[in-house]
Amino acid sequence: ISPEDRTLADRVPFNQIVLPEDAKFEARFDKDLLDGVVVIHGDAVVDNSDWGGQLYRLVGKQRKPFKIKAIPYYARNNHGRSDMRVWIRIDN
Repeated sequence: ISPEDRTLADRVPFNQIVLPEDAKFEARFDKDLLDGVVVIHGDAVVDNSDWGGQLYRLVGKQRKPFKIKAIPYYARNNHGRSDMRVWIRIDN
């Protein structure tokens, strides 16, 4: 995924995004993005558990619902430099 919403990178580090095993996704055509691009919308959660400088910790579920929008790789730098994630953790 690559954040089309430029505020995403400021709010949620990619390594904190987790997909539920039963996550549902929908592909939608966005005519306003680069003269038309198919984007994928779905539900995820943000795992913002604090490790507190520890190497290990008990597994906790400090997760909040979060909407994601995935855009194609070729479209990721249309607003300048941005982060990208190919693989996303799955919550099991």
